[in-house]
Amino acid sequence: MVLDITPIKNPVAIFTLIISIILFVPYLSRKINIPSIFGLILAGVIIGPNGSGFLDNNQGVSIFGTVGLLYIMFLAGLEINMSSFVRNRNKSLFFGAATFFIPLITGFFILKYLLNFAFLPALLVSSMFSTHTLLSYPIVSRLNITRRESVVVTIGGTIITDTAVLLLLTVITTAYEGKLNGMFWLQLIVLLAVFVFVVLWGLPKIARWYFDNFQSDGTQQYVFVLVAMFLSAMLGKWAGIEPIVGAFLSGLALNRVIPSHSPLMNRTVFIGNSLFIPFFLISVGMLVNLKVLFSGPDTLIIAFVLISVAIAGKFLAASLTQWMYKYSRTDRNLIFGLSSSHAAATIAVIMVGYQIGLLDDKVLNGTILLILATCLVSSFMTEYAGRTIALYEADPVHDLTSGSERILVPVAKPESFKKLVDLALFTRLPKSDSVIYSLSIINDDNEASQTARDNRNTMEKLSAHAAAADVVVTPLTRVDINIPSGISRAAKELLATRIVIGWSGRSSTVNYFFGNIIDNLLESTRLMIMVVKINEPIVRLKHIYVMVPVNACKEVGFYGWVNALMSLSKNSGGIIKFLAPNIIMDELKTRMQAYKSFNDNNYIPYGFYPNISLLPIEIEAEDLLVAISARPSMFSFSRRQIVLPRLMTQLGTKRFMIIYPEQVDLPEITD
Repeated sequence: MVLDITPIKNPVAIFTLIISIILFVPYLSRKINIPSIFGLILAGVIIGPNGSGFLDNNQGVSIFGTVGLLYIMFLAGLEINMSSFVRNRNKSLFFGAATFFIPLITGFFILKYLLNFAFLPALLVSSMFSTHTLLSYPIVSRLNITRRESVVVTIGGTIITDTAVLLLLTVITTAYEGKLNGMFWLQLIVLLAVFVFVVLWGLPKIARWYFDNFQSDGTQQYVFVLVAMFLSAMLGKWAGIEPIVGAFLSGLALNRVIPSHSPLMNRTVFIGNSLFIPFFLISVGMLVNLKVLFSGPDTLIIAFVLISVAIAGKFLAASLTQWMYKYSRTDRNLIFGLSSSHAAATIAVIMVGYQIGLLDDKVLNGTILLILATCLVSSFMTEYAGRTIALYEADPVHDLTSGSERILVPVAKPESFKKLVDLALFTRLPKSDSVIYSLSIINDDNEASQTARDNRNTMEKLSAHAAAADVVVTPLTRVDINIPSGISRAAKELLATRIVIGWSGRSSTVNYFFGNIIDNLLESTRLMIMVVKINEPIVRLKHIYVMVPVNACKEVGFYGWVNALMSLSKNSGGIIKFLAPNIIMDELKTRMQAYKSFNDNNYIPYGFYPNISLLPIEIEAEDLLVAISARPSMFSFSRRQIVLPRLMTQLGTKRFMIIYPEQVDLPEITD
């Protein structure tokens, strides 16, 4: 051990330590801009027997780690879009073959003849190069380009290459045990055929029968899913293949049985991502031997070769697919970005090889560095290529001048109710049937019932204020342990189209690490959010100064906030003046031509967004300063926007608003 510390033996203390790591490490990882998967592995390195020595590899940690490994592969099969794969199966087969054979062959020759690996270790590590995990898929999801052909082909190729690698893993481990003979191949073919038939054909039928005939609660349904996963893993072992292959195939089998947006799917993914998989990642880190990194250059050389071969192999596969199907360079970069990250299947392959003694500490440590490097490359390249494609395809035009609006106004203090509702009234769309919901979130405690009655009575009295504007204001109360989650859930239940919320301006160390209410709300909903700081109700305005960032015109929610501000201008008398950089001024003017109420006097060049100390105008008491911001990964987002709320406090008592446009189309109102 690095430190002379007696390992913790108390099961409660062990579980408390690991759960605390699972709670805090993702927040810290986000703050220092590293993938949370690597943060959890690093935490395992620190607390493990080769780090501080707080924990050793006891049976409890080993069991949870094994469960997490199976769970990773199960979710990999469960979350794959099989319909997209079927539609593009030929192109997916080509890319799957390319991304399997190119890294495998390239890696094998380099490891065998450059680093002098033995045949089986070289083949096993090379197979690791062929795997990839779609860690960057959420990026393309946020950019709304998941239906692009290059994305669909990449997802389909994931099924091909990961399945092939896992089957190859079975052959390699059998060969290492000296059992690779004619009987093995016969058993593998026969038993594998029976196993695949039972799992892919039989398991879906059993699952449908169970869900149709047993009206059990969500708990029993989830237990059934666990039984299916572990039973498939055991059957896989019986068929002569690795249990992780069985877990992966069970995920594919249940893929169409469990709807992607069902409570059961949410429960399955939630428990895996919140407990089993983090537990596994920590257990992987506990195997890392820090001393090996400093024992000589061998580990660093191996890590460098692993990273180089992994990245080069995936880039060559993406380039070949681009050439074959005449894709653009940006599509090639997107394919490369999505397929270059190594995580779930990579860890699975290396862990199996390490546990049977085929690989040593140097390869294990090098693989950990490989995971970090490829995750960073994947995130950067997917973000860059995805933004380029999304910007090119952007068509943000929405007809939001009429229709139904449901505006949710969370209210923390009754005295702020009138000001926030006034703003909601002033920004509602013309000719729309608007409904405003005033929402009060109270903690789930012994006094919740009394607090709910008090808040509701107060809100009902204040709702008469809005009745004069012929707008229905419905007071609501939700009991929740968390304010952002309460607001988000209410917005989904009510099919809200917009959220108007006040901002206190308070900040703290806790908010820095865990995020304040606004930060957490932005992560949980994609609706337009208007964050306002007003000391008195808005009755009359002189100017509405709008700071517009680069690429804001290409956002899906562009016309949403424009129409809201147009309504505010009409109802308050404030003149809208756009503060925008010259590089987007022409595009902004073109977009605004549809309103026929703007001339050159409404546009002021301003290239220092979001620094309000360099504004070319003076904000007066009768003015409102509006900053258009964005959520991370959107076209107009920049890291400077993170400090935007703090910069706005420089206005002191003056009024301001920060608008986060919606990311997707607004929900359809049916009544």
